[in-house]
Amino acid sequence: MRELDDTDLEILELLTADARRPYKEIADHVGLTPPAVSDRISRLEEQGIIQGFTIDVDREKLRGDTPVLVELEPKPDAVDDVYAAAADLDGVEELFEGMDGRVIVHATVPDASVRSWLESRLDLADLTGYDGTLLARSDRIVGLSADGFSLECIVCGKTITDDGVTATVDGEIKAFCCPSCEKRYLSRYESHRDALE
Repeated sequence: MRELDDTDLEILELLTADARRPYKEIADHVGLTPPAVSDRISRLEEQGIIQGFTIDVDREKLRGDTPVLVELEPKPDAVDDVYAAAADLDGVEELFEGMDGRVIVHATVPDASVRSWLESRLDLADLTGYDGTLLARSDRIVGLSADGFSLECIVCGKTITDDGVTATVDGEIKAFCCPSCEKRYLSRYESHRDALE
């Protein structure tokens, strides 16, 4: 794994501002050829730093739905099921799982109640509780600054250098500073998964 350099960070900054920016335009900004920019973007995708190119649709404006933030408290043995079911709810913008197993959902919902919206995909018996907040406003801050940015190991927090490695775990790319951290993470992951089964 090659360490990110200033050019990589500048490319990320340009793509964050406009993911549809042509490679030629990026190449002109960073002083490379379009094929060199393409190679760098491909490498950033392989490392899991770029995870896709999407559009950001404001569903509130599109359909007139109500923006909400819902905190779900799954039973300990139902965290994965609740997370998967929440991902299938209509109008989900963002989905998070906290270290304590809580699932946070940012969504836009029709005028129906939050409870009926949740019941459309979730088994409420899998929850110990939930709380919803109607949002007065929300903004997604997508800016990226290259200042001080570096890829960090998810185990020890060290900056990843040329010796870094990646592994795909349940379809997600994880980055580690060394094979030892990768082994520790995979071991812990498997023991947690086994405990839930």
